[in-house]
Amino acid sequence: VVVVKARVAGELQGLTLREGDVVKAGQVVARVEPTDAQARLRQSQQQAEAAKAQVDIARRTFENNRSLVEQGFISKFALDSSSASLASAEANYKAALAGADVTRKALEDTVLRAPIAGLVSQRLAQNGERMALDGRVFEIVDLRRMEVEASLSATEALQVQPGQKATLQIEGVATPLTATVSRVNPNVLAGSRAVLAYLVLDPLPGLRQGLFVQGRVQVGVVQAPAIPLSAVRTDK
Repeated sequence: VVVVKARVAGELQGLTLREGDVVKAGQVVARVEPTDAQARLRQSQQQAEAAKAQVDIARRTFENNRSLVEQGFISKFALDSSSASLASAEANYKAALAGADVTRKALEDTVLRAPIAGLVSQRLAQNGERMALDGRVFEIVDLRRMEVEASLSATEALQVQPGQKATLQIEGVATPLTATVSRVNPNVLAGSRAVLAYLVLDPLPGLRQGLFVQGRVQVGVVQAPAIPLSAVRTDK
């Protein structure tokens, strides 16, 4: 599950997707009203232009003073002063450019895009709603890769290793499904003292997130002769 959140605060616009709709990775799913971000970007760009003009003035002054020092009309102290002024102007210009980059990124963040392809599983906001920073807008699930979270006792977890196969029975599905243990959590849950194992399930049409599953993990194979129980006689 991936949650799409608002990266900037503002009024939510252009929200048309609903639960069950298909989305592609990178698809625009909504926007945050961009007027404030656009105004801040223009302001920062103008500040950068003003800082650039100060750099040009400081550079011309430095070049003139250097020429005058070479001719002996002014002292080297005046040249050092103009050099420091040029360095300060250039630093201010770089800071203004960085500020413009920050505001440009904020403007880009007003466009919300789906980070993965999948289905909308939950819509958490409405058009016109005032979103806070990191406000939740959508949940998207990718059903092409499903994972089962299995709770094991601490004793059972000692026998379970990545790569082992499992047979699972899912509610509403008549045919048992196969899965593979992908990883086992190294920690024990504080409350239940259980250990969580994660199994990768082959995709099957109709499966949904949140279903309950029961199953068995094959932790070993024994090769031995076997006879049916009905062939065994017990008499005290």
